Amino acid sequence: MNKIKQIREQKGLSRYQVANASGVWYKNLIDIENGKDVTLSTLRKIAAAMNCEVSDLV
Repeated sequence: MNKIKQIREQKGLSRYQVANASGVWYKNLIDIENGKDVTLSTLRKIAAAMNCEVSDLV
């Protein structure tokens, strides 16, 4: 999920900020950014926290 990391960095957000805003555990966010499978519901939470669309993340 390199797009998640790319968008997060473009927006100047830290992993901690996204994790806290989305309710996704920090370690899970790291795993997702490193290519671990992710559910649609988790993608929705991350997209909402980064103020973008789910389609931007995939």
